[in-house]
Amino acid sequence: MIIQNRKDSDIKKDILDELKWSPQVFETEIGVIVNDGAVTLTGTVPRYNDKEGAKNAAKRIKGVRAIA
Repeated sequence: MIIQNRKDSDIKKDILDELKWSPQVFETEIGVIVNDGAVTLTGTVPRYNDKEGAKNAAKRIKGVRAIA
């Protein structure tokens, strides 16, 4: 079985697009860094649910291997 890795830039773009559509998250408050499929989300959000919403949005993206 051949697994094709996605480019980090494509994963980041998809996460940012997903955050725009997530009702729990203001995408302008979240920074996204992707390194070999590992995603780091940065920023400050007012509620725990917002944090979980951003994490869940990133989980929905193909190619994400880990989230911090």
